[in-house]
Amino acid sequence: MRVIPWRGALALLYMAGVLSLSALPGRRVAAWGLTGYQLDLLHIPLFTGLTLVTLWAIVGPRAQRAFLVFSGAVLFAGADELVQFWVPGRVASLADFARDALGIAIGIGLFELLRPVAVALRRESER
Repeated sequence: MRVIPWRGALALLYMAGVLSLSALPGRRVAAWGLTGYQLDLLHIPLFTGLTLVTLWAIVGPRAQRAFLVFSGAVLFAGADELVQFWVPGRVASLADFARDALGIAIGIGLFELLRPVAVALRRESER
């Protein structure tokens, strides 16, 4: 397996963005005016996006890539939740971790669903 450098850099920037959101104090997050339920649900698309960008960055056998990205993203989600132990007004939550894992699984599923379209487009552009 290998990482396409500029795509890998984009995945790392996305991860940095996730960590920066997690490091925001609770007062700053509350100022957004979202309900707790809405904030909880945002975990799913946030980690779906992270998974899609990361899968896009890695080239290699499908099953190995999916396993690697799933494992790495789940570890990252756990670390992201732990960071919140030290952020004022934020809490680490097993439920948020579960929503992160759901987003990761959705990202892998979407990537696999869209794969035939990407392959067809690539073939068409090579003509």
